[in-house]
Amino acid sequence: MSGPMKKPRAVFPEEEYVPEESDEEMEQDEMIGQMINVDFEGFPANDSDFHGIKRLLQQNLRGLDVDISGIADTVISQNYVGSVIKQVGGEEDGEDEDENEGMGNGEEDNDEVFGVTSVINLTSRKDETCIAGLRTALVEKSSAHASDSTNQMLREILSNESKHVGFLISERVINLPPQFSLPVFESLGKEVEEAKKKKMPYDFSYLLLISKVYKTEKKKKKKMIETEIWSNAEEEIMSEECIDSFEYPVKGDTGMSGEWDEDDEQYTPYRRVLILDASRMPEIIVKVKDAVY
Repeated sequence: MSGPMKKPRAVFPEEEYVPEESDEEMEQDEMIGQMINVDFEGFPANDSDFHGIKRLLQQNLRGLDVDISGIADTVISQNYVGSVIKQVGGEEDGEDEDENEGMGNGEEDNDEVFGVTSVINLTSRKDETCIAGLRTALVEKSSAHASDSTNQMLREILSNESKHVGFLISERVINLPPQFSLPVFESLGKEVEEAKKKKMPYDFSYLLLISKVYKTEKKKKKKMIETEIWSNAEEEIMSEECIDSFEYPVKGDTGMSGEWDEDDEQYTPYRRVLILDASRMPEIIVKVKDAVY
């Protein structure tokens, strides 16, 4: 699995400065603007990750009428491919976990899933209920929102059982940077190659990736200018290399965090489905790496 990933995080005060401070407040102020290392590591998915994986899939698959619990179970069942990303604590955290082990208190804070990366074969698993539902939902969205040529392409690649289609899952919590995705993408690629050597059904011709995109329109010099924001910045780079794509609007998306004023620009959430040539993924990842580092 992927190795540790370090993400610097700035620590800012939550309250205004007060002249007379306690010792504890002074210590907190000393942390202002400091950088701390937060270590993340990839692990094989297991049953305890179900709710974390499901939560991430819910934000990715919003707008699709699919069995998200079934898809989460599928990710866990094929844990020899893909990773769930968790924060790695220090020695003290490890000791606390040992002390709490077996207490059965139901607390999951120390085991929170920050990201999930995997790939599901939509061809070999087409008869499984949750995968059949996902295939149907994607075709329905394509029929309603894609161009005729794109809709035809999607239908053709899904119906051609000689060329397998993978559903690429790359989802993480909001505000983690694109550098976060690269180690797990590289790890996934190696795991897929190992699975192929064992004659497992991971020899893909195409990959489908659902990206979160937000749009707004602003009037400039009597023209409406559309602006896009990609939730995962690396996917914008990947989109430049896709064979084709289509998008559909979604409601109730909470992918953009923060407090908004009435005068702030309002963004409409979309999901954009990228159709990728699986054989080109290594060079696409290199392009992403060159762009984000």
